[in-house]
Amino acid sequence: MRFSLRSAVLVACALLAGLFLSAPAASADTPEPAPALVHASTQNACKLNVRAGTDVGSPALTTLTCANYTTCVNASSSDQPCGPYLQGGVYTCVGANGSQVTDNRWAEVAWRAPDRSYVAVACAAFRL
Repeated sequence: MRFSLRSAVLVACALLAGLFLSAPAASADTPEPAPALVHASTQNACKLNVRAGTDVGSPALTTLTCANYTTCVNASSSDQPCGPYLQGGVYTCVGANGSQVTDNRWAEVAWRAPDRSYVAVACAAFRL
C-alpha cells in the first residue's frame, strides 16, 4: 500500500509539473513590432536598388519595383520604419513630396540573408 501511494503522488507531481511547463506565457508580455516591408516608390519610377553596402558604389543585388517587396531587418515604428538607420554614402532621389532629396540614411533589409543588404531610406516606400 505504501508503494502505490508513493507512486500515485509522484505521478500527480509529474502531471502538475507538465502543466506548468506547457502553460502559455503571460498575456502581459507585449510583443515586439513586426518588421516593415519595403518597396520602390512611384516618385522614383517604381525602382529601388537593394545594395550590398551603404553607398551607391556598392554592388546592386536587385531592383525592387512598386509591386515586389522585401522585409526590413529591424522592427518597424511609425516614426522610423525599418530603423534604426545606418549612416552611409550620400545619394539623391525624388522624395515623397516630389522634390529632389539628398540623404545618407540606409536601412538594412533581408534580401539575401545572412548576407547584409541595404536600401536608400529617402527613396523607399514602407508598408507597416
